[in-house]
Amino acid sequence: MTYKLKISYDGSFFRGYAKQKDENLITVQSELEKYLSLFFNTKISTFGSGRTDKYVHAIDQTVSFKCDSDYDPKSIQNFLNSKLTNIYVNSIEKVPNSFHARFSIKSKTYMYVINTGEFDVFKQRYEYQYNKSIDIKKCEDIINLFIGTKDFLSFSTSKLENTTRTIRWIRIIKKNKKIYIFINGEGFLRNMVRMIVGIILTYCENKITYQEVLDLFKNPKKGSAVIKVPGCGLYLYRTIY
Repeated sequence: MTYKLKISYDGSFFRGYAKQKDENLITVQSELEKYLSLFFNTKISTFGSGRTDKYVHAIDQTVSFKCDSDYDPKSIQNFLNSKLTNIYVNSIEKVPNSFHARFSIKSKTYMYVINTGEFDVFKQRYEYQYNKSIDIKKCEDIINLFIGTKDFLSFSTSKLENTTRTIRWIRIIKKNKKIYIFINGEGFLRNMVRMIVGIILTYCENKITYQEVLDLFKNPKKGSAVIKVPGCGLYLYRTIY
């Protein structure tokens, strides 16, 4: 029996999504598996649509797991929500055994939130406190450089050999003093979204030229984009299957 979970979590309280070698570190995956194993009275291993780093949030993370037991999904959901802290299970359903949260996914959308107004002490764990104006039109000048299937080695600290990824679209929305950057793609490398946003902001500040951004793709070098915005403003916004 395969179950599919849709969850949200506040990344401020976790050392990322994935389990760590140090079992004392609390992660989203370790907490989920602890209480799923308690419910089913057997060890449960889960698979997420992707890993989020520490302080990164999720509005729509998808998780799957297999188990021999057949339970009403609602009873599992109610149990988990009664035990979990800073994680909420939005839904659980039974799915075909071929479903896998990581390998069945078609695309993911990330959202990055920036506060361009005055520093907000109550939102500092949920928005990047940039605290200065952003020229949206200038930001949009370089968006097309990221769209398509490209080698994003310069925008990642990943150890993977294959660093080619596909970005489908990027949208920037301004609401009052907040800037929301949405990035949709088929897959992402570690720190890729945060480094893309970092370069967009650096370009807006006139600290890097259009040609220099272009060169990050023409001559890719691991992590050469350098600028990485804080994890607190990043949300896994939507997972599509």
